[in-house]
Amino acid sequence: MLEEWRPTVMPARRPLVDQVISSLRELIEQEGLRTGDRLPSEPQLARRLGVGRSTLREAIRALSHSGRLETRQGSGTFVAAGAPLPPLDVRLAEARVAEVFEVRRALEVLIAEVAPQRRSDEHVQRMRDALQQCRDHAETGDVSAFVAADAQFHQVTAEATGNTVLVELYTVLRRSLEGASVAIADLVELHHANDLHAVLLEAIASAEPAAAVAATERHLEDTVKLFESAREESAAD
Repeated sequence: MLEEWRPTVMPARRPLVDQVISSLRELIEQEGLRTGDRLPSEPQLARRLGVGRSTLREAIRALSHSGRLETRQGSGTFVAAGAPLPPLDVRLAEARVAEVFEVRRALEVLIAEVAPQRRSDEHVQRMRDALQQCRDHAETGDVSAFVAADAQFHQVTAEATGNTVLVELYTVLRRSLEGASVAIADLVELHHANDLHAVLLEAIASAEPAAAVAATERHLEDTVKLFESAREESAAD
């Protein structure tokens, strides 16, 4: 049955070893290999993946270090017991952008509900500083700098919740959307985005969760519309 499996074609821009790691994960999942099952021999895998033995061994070594595989001298390579899922940032990087946006919506609405009730004066001042940077970069049209300042604004908003798990999840999530954020920012009327940020900031400063949620939902609605529009235009090209 294993001979029927073929790896998904990976984007050329990804390093070759990363492509092989993804293909090996796919083999395990698609063929339903379980703990203790043996993978095909190195020559078989190298031939089916179309890569050299050294590249294959590097990929197997990486998966062995992460606990996904186990190499036994003289016996071969096996699916390891208790193999963990890939790290969250890796899984997010491989997820569809639309899926990540859905999770971002849920997290940002939660942040908007909690931050107004727990924020400190320091948080509010740091948000004001970040918003001023957003305004400055909007004036100069520096999109990359605007995106960085925007990320800082939302990062401080997350920190204002006082929930360290939420902050970590949000940090990883936003990092996975950096490319999409820059692409969308090219389409955004930056001054309009800053106006929505200002509404959110004042709602948090005034301890008004309902107003903060409303501002967040409006901002996310605009962002998702822009993303969908950009994706449709890209598909049409």
